[in-house]
Amino acid sequence: MNALMYCDLIAPQLVGTTKMRCLRSFRFVPTDYDSEYLFTNVYYVPLEKKAFRDIRIEILNQSGDLIPFSDSQTPLKVVLHFRRVITP
Repeated sequence: MNALMYCDLIAPQLVGTTKMRCLRSFRFVPTDYDSEYLFTNVYYVPLEKKAFRDIRIEILNQSGDLIPFSDSQTPLKVVLHFRRVITP
């Protein structure tokens, strides 16, 4: 199943013909054991929020439904990398 990772910090990006706050799309394979997805290519996208205290991350299927995880006690770890942009 294809999954889309959304983040409320970023400016809407064009995905197909729709603008959305999608950080990454990836192939999600539900399993009974711990899964790890490591993305080798780093994508930098513009931020819409310049100051924040909380970050909201959602992983949805292509229909827009939250992907159910079998064990809600297993933490989801997302590492975000920020790069300062110098504007003239």
